[in-house]
Amino acid sequence: MKYRSDIDGLRAIAVMSVVAFHSGITALSGGYVGVDVFFVISGYLITTLIYNEMKNNDFSFGRFYKRRAARLLPALFITLFVVLVFGFINYNNKTFDNLGKEIFFSSFGGANILFAQGVNYFAKDEAYQPLIHMWSLGVEEQFYIIWPVILLLTYKFAKKLIIPVASILFFISLGLSINSVAEGQTKGYFLLHYRAFELLVGVITALLILKNKGFNFSENVKQVLSYTGLFLIAVPMLILDETSKFPGVNALWPCIGTALIISFPNNGLVTKLLSHKWMVFVGLISYPLYLYHQPLISFIYFFNLQLSSLEMFSVVTLISTVAAWLTYKYVEKPCRRMVHSTESKASTIKIASMAALIPMFAVVGLFIAKTNGFEARFKYLNPFALEISAAHSQTFHENFERGFKVSDSKESSVLFVGDSVLQHYILPMKLALNLADDDVDTVTRGGCVLLKGADFIDKFSDISCNDLRVDLYNVEKKYKYVVLSQAWSSYGSSVLNFDDGANGYSKWSGLLDNTVEHFLKIADKVIIFGAHPQVNGTLSLQPSITSSKETFINHLNRLEVTNISQLNQASSFFERYNQNKDVLVIEPSDIFCQEACTLHNGEWSFYSDSQHLSNAATDYVSSHITKSLL
Repeated sequence: MKYRSDIDGLRAIAVMSVVAFHSGITALSGGYVGVDVFFVISGYLITTLIYNEMKNNDFSFGRFYKRRAARLLPALFITLFVVLVFGFINYNNKTFDNLGKEIFFSSFGGANILFAQGVNYFAKDEAYQPLIHMWSLGVEEQFYIIWPVILLLTYKFAKKLIIPVASILFFISLGLSINSVAEGQTKGYFLLHYRAFELLVGVITALLILKNKGFNFSENVKQVLSYTGLFLIAVPMLILDETSKFPGVNALWPCIGTALIISFPNNGLVTKLLSHKWMVFVGLISYPLYLYHQPLISFIYFFNLQLSSLEMFSVVTLISTVAAWLTYKYVEKPCRRMVHSTESKASTIKIASMAALIPMFAVVGLFIAKTNGFEARFKYLNPFALEISAAHSQTFHENFERGFKVSDSKESSVLFVGDSVLQHYILPMKLALNLADDDVDTVTRGGCVLLKGADFIDKFSDISCNDLRVDLYNVEKKYKYVVLSQAWSSYGSSVLNFDDGANGYSKWSGLLDNTVEHFLKIADKVIIFGAHPQVNGTLSLQPSITSSKETFINHLNRLEVTNISQLNQASSFFERYNQNKDVLVIEPSDIFCQEACTLHNGEWSFYSDSQHLSNAATDYVSSHITKSLL
């Protein structure tokens, strides 16, 4: 297969656009389409390679996967190992537990399957997302398993149908993707069958070039088409953003652009630019650079280094490039030479030994996930971190369950309805009301709007928010209290039927009015928890192997509420519900910020993260709720 330097130039554009996007460069708000450029290139290259080898009766699945292993595994192992060590030292139990799951799935190319269960790729949680980018590697690896088999069988039994088969698969995948975007499904971003059309653009491009032995167009036409291709790649990078409907049709444009550049190499500016030695250099190291950049960004956010977007991009690019070059020169290239060695048996053994490390990472990741983030590391290496972990744990999951948990009895004392911020008030309120376990019903799930009539785009798929809402409003039990709350400052684009023209908290008026009216029919009193404080400084309090009491207390005194003005605006909005004698609004700001904000008890923080209460806050919050109920 003839080497194309301009394709490495395309790789350079793809990887740098992704790095820029993840660094927060707003000028490239659609830089994530660089992944789509990678997909097209991958589809093109493996199809060209496999087709030519089949044509020469020289194709071998063993040799194909040896090449893939030599290309993909070295940098992957380095990435997983570095992230594993970082997480072991610095992450708390919950986040290390999550990391264990991510390592487990990433080790065998299934990260996209994990993230499809409810991770928002665009969510701003960078400090704990070192492996969020591994979803794309999962898509490619799964494609590498399925497409060669389809191509080989079609070539063997119906060679003339290869392009029609690829085209049919393309339209099926594109249709599925468009539908998933319309329905707001998270899985549509991550799973192979919603993304395969992008790789199939590369596949069809390769098949057409092979069939026609290139395209016999004039030089001027080729240059115009390559300019068009660059335009179709660049414009989405500039005009799309995290709110754009994607992938679907919006992903098609950069794919077509990439296909045009691949199909029509020429002597013009675009091909020369892409073939420049620096572009080629970045393209050659693009794979390890892509793997390394996101953990670096995550580590920078974890240590709260406060870099500007440009500084972030510069630092991450510099470190990633150096690390990627070292990996390419001293790890990846030797592994590739090993694959092409004349001593095929020896190279096979070496590649197989390297591949055998995959189960090791999988086992380690599974162990972490099954041991609650390997909590014993704190017990033996830093007992103070274990104390932090206990004090800052979140009480809901230790005492209640998510989902629809309504007993069959005709009456209960209280029904709790809401998302994760409501969950952390359940135990304090249960204690304030002196309730037994069977007095409490709950309908809750994180990231879920449960107000009556909400047209909500659900980003999770383990427990359906919309199904919970249907079941909730069919409940006919009687209650003394119904307690509800939401993360009122969230869900901007996820709720499709906010009040027209309303801004801020008032956009919730229609939905909240309907909800209160409904629950007053089955409850003596409806209690609403108002707007929730956003607390800065909790990241520095997370338990880690390096935690010390002196440093912890120092950071404890730096906690601060960052949304005071929003809380004041929210109080004005929620106050009108207090005019109904059967409705009580409890303002979290009244609990924590009356004259000055009280965010800790001198020993432990009342917040486990920026908006969720800790175990240490339970008695403090319960006593304030008791006063509110008098």
